[in-house]
Amino acid sequence: MIEIARYIVSGLILALVQTFVLQEVNIAWWIKPMPYILLFLSIPISVNKYGMLIGAFFFGLTIDAFGGSMGMHTAACVSLVYIKYHIDAYFLDENSMQLQGLSSMNEDYKGWQWYYVYVFSLTFIHHLIFFIFDYFRWSAFLTIISISFTSAIATILFMQIFRLLTGKR
Repeated sequence: MIEIARYIVSGLILALVQTFVLQEVNIAWWIKPMPYILLFLSIPISVNKYGMLIGAFFFGLTIDAFGGSMGMHTAACVSLVYIKYHIDAYFLDENSMQLQGLSSMNEDYKGWQWYYVYVFSLTFIHHLIFFIFDYFRWSAFLTIISISFTSAIATILFMQIFRLLTGKR
């Protein structure tokens, strides 16, 4: 129960930072960090996937309501959680992680290289879905890919800063 409360508080902090700080600061037109996805990347693999899909829906809806982004965050969050569940089921061994005392993917599982490939892949997919809905035209294909790539890197840097500030591994 305390773990759930911790995720809710972390989610609220990340949502507030996203809506009131990062959406208001114009870093560059091609960099739009969204470090709130750290919340979804740190979800234990044993969590009920339907509950997480519902949670991702309401979390994304909250960010959309405050930011006025008309469902783009909701679609990207729900897609991320859905895809993450399937990637985790395919690539991660839950028994091996439990033997190591891990509940979610981190650097200790298979090393930092594997972790950052995992985090970048999921972050890029999230951003790709978000920017497809944002631009929503074929003529912006290269723009969508480039913004998704640069924003994914910026997001990972912001997530690392948040992890350092909160003391989480």
